[in-house]
Amino acid sequence: MIPLRDDSRGWLRSPRRLLVLLFLILPAASAVAHPHIWVDSRVEVRAAGTSLEAVRAYWTFDPFFSEMILFDYGRPRGEGGAFTAAQVEDIRQGAFENLRHYGFFTVLRVDGERRAVERVENFSTFLDGEESLVYAFDIPLNVSVPPAGVELAVSMYDETFFTDMMFSEPYATVSGDQDLRFTMNRTREVHSIPIWGEMNRETIVFRFRRR
Repeated sequence: MIPLRDDSRGWLRSPRRLLVLLFLILPAASAVAHPHIWVDSRVEVRAAGTSLEAVRAYWTFDPFFSEMILFDYGRPRGEGGAFTAAQVEDIRQGAFENLRHYGFFTVLRVDGERRAVERVENFSTFLDGEESLVYAFDIPLNVSVPPAGVELAVSMYDETFFTDMMFSEPYATVSGDQDLRFTMNRTREVHSIPIWGEMNRETIVFRFRRR
């Protein structure tokens, strides 16, 4: 990844160009990558009955990236200090949708079998109480929990290390009117990356059983 230089003022004057640099990840240059964006992640598993419907992800960005988005797309102009629908769509298209090429930085496994993350739904964005930008979106699951139970593992990770992603408290919840018992814990898995070799990746492991 091409690092930003102190004299790269042209990029800094154009946040849209900088977002392209941040999100259009160039594999050929990834050997020099180091974090330029920091994200605190949380996940919410949404269940209904004995089915796991979706994983809703929440990404809270660092102040620098948050300010870039506000500079480029404007402060929230909607009622109650919210972004308007048009602003949300502009941000989705300009500073989020490209991540579909990278599985939205999400790895899902159901009973050990990896599930490709090719699309997300219900994207929204807002500012939290500290004026940090938050992305929220649903990753469809549609998993029926059998009588023997099921294990769901969720990781959020950028293999280039251009975006540093860590789970933050409260790192996971389960919601919905459901007939399930569950446990969850946060672990670190050894993950092999071609450029870097073996690295640790944070993973949240849920185990669901019918009541």
